[in-house]
Amino acid sequence: MRPSELSTIFFDQEETSSAESYRRIEIFLNALAALPKKSWRPRVNARCIRVEGPGLSRMQRLIEWLDISFQDRSIVHVAGTSGKGSTALMIAESLHAAGRSTAAFFSPHVTSLAERFWIRGGLCGARTAGRAASRIAEAAAAMAREPIGPPSYFESALALLLLAAEEEGCDTVVLEAGLGGTFDATCLVAPAALDVLTSIGIDHTDLLGDTIEQIARDKAGIITPRGRVVSAALPRGARAEVEKTARERSAILHHPPEVAGLVFEGAGIRLDFRFSGGERWKDVRVGMSGAHQAANAAVAAGACRLLGLGEADIRSGLLEARLPCRIERMPGEPLVILDGAHNRDKMRALMGALGAVPADRRFFVLGAVGDKNYEGLAEELAGPVDRFFVTTPPGSAPRSGLSPQKFARALRQFGAVDIREFIDPWRAFEAALSEAGEGDLVVVAGSFFLAGEFRKRWVSEERIVEAGHPFPPEMGR
Repeated sequence: MRPSELSTIFFDQEETSSAESYRRIEIFLNALAALPKKSWRPRVNARCIRVEGPGLSRMQRLIEWLDISFQDRSIVHVAGTSGKGSTALMIAESLHAAGRSTAAFFSPHVTSLAERFWIRGGLCGARTAGRAASRIAEAAAAMAREPIGPPSYFESALALLLLAAEEEGCDTVVLEAGLGGTFDATCLVAPAALDVLTSIGIDHTDLLGDTIEQIARDKAGIITPRGRVVSAALPRGARAEVEKTARERSAILHHPPEVAGLVFEGAGIRLDFRFSGGERWKDVRVGMSGAHQAANAAVAAGACRLLGLGEADIRSGLLEARLPCRIERMPGEPLVILDGAHNRDKMRALMGALGAVPADRRFFVLGAVGDKNYEGLAEELAGPVDRFFVTTPPGSAPRSGLSPQKFARALRQFGAVDIREFIDPWRAFEAALSEAGEGDLVVVAGSFFLAGEFRKRWVSEERIVEAGHPFPPEMGR
């Protein structure tokens, strides 16, 4: 498909179903991803941060082409290695509970593209999304004739949310950064009323650096000069980089409340918050499970207080916020838990949460993309009792999958015994389900793309779009 033909995807969109409209938007975004891009020589900027591709210049051009303005909107910018999506949704739900007209952007999606675009408590309507995509297609065709070239999948998806927020009259926009911070496209949606940093660990080392300090320096690039930033508790080296950047930019650094009394409750958790001024909130309920979600909830609560929200609205937002494939329990027997854990910290958090789930036997269905530290994942996972069904993520993953043989070798190295390898992801999943019985537990992990593919067993892309929510009513809480 030539760039000039991109906008033809959206002809007669008023005659199509909502699910078909979103399918066409995804075709368009995938077509953009497949278009040849200008070759850019990697370079390092003055802060010793690696710059890939055009940096922010291509997103800046797209914003200019679409005439998007942020001056009348309050921007909340969330970055980090782990927990940024959950934290962003907790903030967005709390703002929504307080009656603020809020839009939010997430990446990646796990089952339906619509999951990236959140407007006023639900997914963006297909007609609104289609109109935005049509405008972006026209801009992309024009940019393809310029030296800068057409926008990327991620840049276009972000622009779609911004256009939708503008059309829907949202005065607050919560943005989850895609990768890193300094050169993430979300950085151009500025200035932020508040910047938020969640936990920082080792991931995407090929782009962000291979030390915690390098990665933290990149992510701290979101900090707004003379702004406010709230940060999760960080390792010493990461904390030093965040503090340095905040000082250099005359930004005020805030810390979240302390967490106490953590209790696991089915699909969620209950905890207490202790704020620095001595205030304590007891029995706060969070709709997602895991000790790591307690830390995310604390950061979200601290952020929302800085945004002027009251306790009741924050409590409501923390309970209401749910993202798919975050230690998600699926209905039926055997119990299936879907999780997108794809780095060592996330896998450690998952394994800690599974300790609170009683099971006679555990069956793990695993798959990862090729740029991940699979040996670190294997070390967190491997045990002589559990059974492992190793496969590769589906072809929808943006990077090539890790071969099952490599992952299986790493698991054996760290003590796993019962391991089977599958090229077909669904055969791996069905094999695990057929062997597991009542009282057993099947866990899918290693990749959001793998977990999101298997989630279709319970809820289709069409149903998600139709319901306007990743959790249709029939799925319960």
